[in-house]
Amino acid sequence: MPVSENDWISKRAYTLWENEGRPHGRDSDHWAQAKQEYSLLQNSKATKPAHRKKADVDLALAAEAAKPKTKARRASAK
Repeated sequence: MPVSENDWISKRAYTLWENEGRPHGRDSDHWAQAKQEYSLLQNSKATKPAHRKKADVDLALAAEAAKPKTKARRASAK
């Protein structure tokens, strides 16, 4: 059963949020990034050969998600 666009973006945004340490107030950033990734994924489907496996796409997304992200510094209390 294919996953709808909104479901895919929602799950990806949630994963991005978790990977960043569940920061508060970044939901729109995560949603925008997930939406952009979905768009890139859809555009690349048209240009890739038909024999490309879904696992290859999943590995590429996992590799992108595994890149270390810089964490925001907390302001020190004075």
